[in-house]
Amino acid sequence: MQASNPAMIATESAAISDSWLHRPWAGAMMRCIADPAADFDDAIAKDWPEWLPRDPARADSFIRMRLGSRLLRDQDRGASAIISAGHAPRTRLAFLPVSDAVRLMCLAAAWTGVPSLVGQLRNADVVAARSVLGEDAVAFAFDAALLPRPTAGLMSAIGASKLPTGPAELLHCAAAMFGLAMGCIPHALQVRLRLRSPASIWTVAANACRNGSAGEDAFHAMRRLVRKRMAPWSHWFD
Repeated sequence: MQASNPAMIATESAAISDSWLHRPWAGAMMRCIADPAADFDDAIAKDWPEWLPRDPARADSFIRMRLGSRLLRDQDRGASAIISAGHAPRTRLAFLPVSDAVRLMCLAAAWTGVPSLVGQLRNADVVAARSVLGEDAVAFAFDAALLPRPTAGLMSAIGASKLPTGPAELLHCAAAMFGLAMGCIPHALQVRLRLRSPASIWTVAANACRNGSAGEDAFHAMRRLVRKRMAPWSHWFD
């Protein structure tokens, strides 16, 4: 992208206000545009060249950017749509750092599966839940028991009407909730979500990105979880 004047950024034929540059999520948006392979799932790059060691390549931002451009193909055309999407608080969920976004999904999984998680008696079940959702999310389940339960409509929308019992099932339901919370996002941004690790979780989230009656409930749930357990990011959604 090239600046056409101090107040605007030119992308394709459209000029977009650069006011977003001063927002707290601007750096994450730029990384999403310019370095989409920073958190990509290794399984996506099935044709990785043998002559290029993977770890050094992953550590080199220039190589990551080139790889991201190859995977996306519409890098230039998608930038303006992603910038525009950043003006919607719901879409900003897509710009959370990947590790924090996955942690947020784990918290949502714990909130969704409170009845099954807090009732676990077998040590093997507790260990399995911790390995999938993390210690923090499992501990949060006891706090989440005091929160309002997800609405019936939201539980139905994420495929949890019949409460899942396994931690992997809960995490997939939470990924669907994350996608619903983002709503209908631009194709270029949806493609970027599908590159992320772990791909299985992000594919569920990307598939769920649509407008629907449960979307607002999903977003308010995610924002509540962010403010309760991930305060540094809460101002992104104001």
